[in-house]
Amino acid sequence: MRLKRLERWWRRLWIRILVRLMRRPSDGERPAWSAGRHRVLFLRHDRAGDMIVSTGVMRAIARSHPSIEMDVLASPANAAILTGATYVHDVIVFDRKRLSRYPATFMRLRQARYDAVIDCMVTAPSVTTLLLILASGARFRIGIAGRGNDAAFNITVPPDDRANAHMVDLLSALAAAFEVQSDAVERRPTLEVSEAERARALQEWGADAARRRVLVNISAGSSERVWPESGYVALIQRVHVRDAGAVVRVIAAPNEQDRARAIAERAGAVVVQTPSIRDAFALVATADLVITPDTSITHAASAFRTPSVVLFIKGKAERWGLYDTPGANVEHTEGTLATLPLDRVLAALDEQLDDAVQRGRVGDASLGKTR
Repeated sequence: MRLKRLERWWRRLWIRILVRLMRRPSDGERPAWSAGRHRVLFLRHDRAGDMIVSTGVMRAIARSHPSIEMDVLASPANAAILTGATYVHDVIVFDRKRLSRYPATFMRLRQARYDAVIDCMVTAPSVTTLLLILASGARFRIGIAGRGNDAAFNITVPPDDRANAHMVDLLSALAAAFEVQSDAVERRPTLEVSEAERARALQEWGADAARRRVLVNISAGSSERVWPESGYVALIQRVHVRDAGAVVRVIAAPNEQDRARAIAERAGAVVVQTPSIRDAFALVATADLVITPDTSITHAASAFRTPSVVLFIKGKAERWGLYDTPGANVEHTEGTLATLPLDRVLAALDEQLDDAVQRGRVGDASLGKTR
């Protein structure tokens, strides 16, 4: 605990130092976005889920004016998400964990001569992001106001100050700097799946297109979001009871393949290998229903508007849940999914299966909700 306090203190100190170095009083000047060519850099060098929830506002900004050319600085973990994104001019891959990559990346940013740089950290400042903003040398620095680092920017936009506003909405506030009306912004995440990726996914589902396709992701990325194997087995068995013809596929991270196989064998399902995150996205895009703990798969489901049942630990569903997508966010009252009651998840699953029957098809329901 003492070490964590020291780390937080050290981080705050560096942020204060960097903000002082970057202090640039605003003279009220704003770019004439519609006049001439403007090179814009969007910083998103973190996790896959963070990239997905940013895609809506990225697209809105890139398409707000024909003169804007947007590059995205991504991480090795999330760069592939932008494959096929026609609104992105170039993707710069930056591994913030490798110090040896900093000088070359900083030089590349400076040589690109960006007109504007956008800070993606909308809830709290980041030392790395501030360094990248400084390295870019961009004339206009754009960020959300009220995070304690306003002096580092010369264009700030008001935050979405609603309690527990969804991350998609928090990020969408950045579009105001580009004169995009908030009611015109297509905020929902967007992903592109190629015909080849879709064809491979359909092959994994099997030949009978009329059968319901249920995708179960068991990987969570952190220990507190791991749900017991018995829970996933019970969910898959409930799907088979409700729909004997349903096709159930199980996916997992490489380090959880044994766990995935154990669940599939007990429940009568099939494990599908997903060598890349895009393989998983193609399965989400072609599924009729997704079951997953809180991961990037949730945000992919929002991008494709695939009905889903998502499991959340306490305090996460409102900010990170399904966005403008049919389904149920099942939020536990504790900080671990290990004790999330099975009956709550089964009830959410039954509701989604009932809705699909009433609609006669899947993918046309009302907005998701928190149970």
